[in-house]
Amino acid sequence: MLKMIAEISIAKLEDRKTVTAILHENGYTVGPGKRKKTETGKTIDYFLKVYREDGSDE
Repeated sequence: MLKMIAEISIAKLEDRKTVTAILHENGYTVGPGKRKKTETGKTIDYFLKVYREDGSDE
């Protein structure tokens, strides 16, 4: 089972790709995320969700 351990906010797509590759090479599962930064939704916050195996075999 995967457990989310971090959300990393990164604005630039190229930077998100680089960080994703590094985390993946080190055994993490990484997924994209986005949410409204303001009430109007005109500004979007892009981030990476970082997961790790929690070690329990259920």
